[in-house]
Amino acid sequence: MSGNNAHIKRLLETKQCPGGNLSEANLGRFNFSKADLSGAKLLFANLSRTNLTNANLSGADLTFANLVAADLSNSDLSGLDAKSINLFEAKLQSADLSGADLSFANCVSANFNEANLCGAELQGANLIGAQLNNANLSGAHLTGANLGRAQLGGAILANADLSHGRFVDADFRDANLSGADLRNANLWNANLSGANLSGANLVGANLAHAKLDGAIGIYRENPVVIQHHDPQGAGMAQGIAYIGVPQAGGYQGGAGGLALPRPGMPR
Repeated sequence: MSGNNAHIKRLLETKQCPGGNLSEANLGRFNFSKADLSGAKLLFANLSRTNLTNANLSGADLTFANLVAADLSNSDLSGLDAKSINLFEAKLQSADLSGADLSFANCVSANFNEANLCGAELQGANLIGAQLNNANLSGAHLTGANLGRAQLGGAILANADLSHGRFVDADFRDANLSGADLRNANLWNANLSGANLSGANLVGANLAHAKLDGAIGIYRENPVVIQHHDPQGAGMAQGIAYIGVPQAGGYQGGAGGLALPRPGMPR
């Protein structure tokens, strides 16, 4: 094991190592449930399949750490520095990640259901197939993130920055996207049924084949010209299209894209 051997020993014996130096330590498959690792340095550490349920990692540094299939359910990860962390298939249900920095993290198939990601930094993160049902992502920054096939039912994304993100086949049913920045986002075949898009910025977004039944904030008059991008690589085209409300089924797209949402428009 790397890191400070005395700190590692203390952690193994007491589950207490606030502010400790555990960088590059091999701590995979250990049981650190309810451990105190607040402010600890865990850069490049291996915590794969480790039990960290109800643990305190607030303010810890997990940059480039490996937490594949780790269990962090109900843990305190607020203010975490976890740039480029590997959270593949990790469990983070009901975890507090408010203000955490997960820029360019690998969160493929991770479970963030009911987690608090308010104000979190997730730009460039890979969240393909992630579960974020009923999670709070208000004010979060997901610029350029990939949430293809992600589950975001009932999630709160009010005032979140989702610009240039990829949300192909994502499920936003009943999500709150009011005031969200969705400029140039790819929402191809996304499910936005019942979603609140009041005040959202959809300029340049691709809503081809998106499901918009009962979506709030979409209107049919005053069409806009946008760039429509085929995710299959067919290129760009420009045109005009309307979205009606309410509407059954999905928006089929066409040469153009969408109409902008109108704040406060009733269902």
